[in-house]
Amino acid sequence: MNKLYEISDQFRELQLLADSDEENMLEAVQNTLEVIECEFNKKAEAVVTVLHNMDPEIDGIDAEIKRLQARKKAVQSRQDSLRDYLRDNMERTGITKISCPLFTINCVKGREIAIINDEDSIPDDYMTVKTEMRPDKSAIAKALKDGSDVPGAVLDRSKSSIRIK
Repeated sequence: MNKLYEISDQFRELQLLADSDEENMLEAVQNTLEVIECEFNKKAEAVVTVLHNMDPEIDGIDAEIKRLQARKKAVQSRQDSLRDYLRDNMERTGITKISCPLFTINCVKGREIAIINDEDSIPDDYMTVKTEMRPDKSAIAKALKDGSDVPGAVLDRSKSSIRIK
């Protein structure tokens, strides 16, 4: 069986020939087109079958990702607990440094930070404003479709899509 792209090329070539006015050629081309179209359809069905067979594998990978993320979170939580345990005990004993051949542990004072109790009471001098500017693609596309000229933008067509129901 031919490859899908080879069938597509043959189909397109024959469609071009079918547009000619020669009657005998037209009938032969149409018959050939029907055969190629049938082969193309069978190949497309096979491709969709392969796509459907990949769904369980994707589901399995998703489940494994979730399992590993949960495991990672548990290990990170255990790390945080052990760090807190070590820090608490070093603070309690007053030990600030432990040296050994593989590493050194330092317990250093935390830096001073501001705790915000009531954000509405903070003066404007101590507030920051965040503004984000980005192109509104929907509005630009609508304007271009309506015939307006938008500097820095052109109307193009995205890739076609395959819908399998």
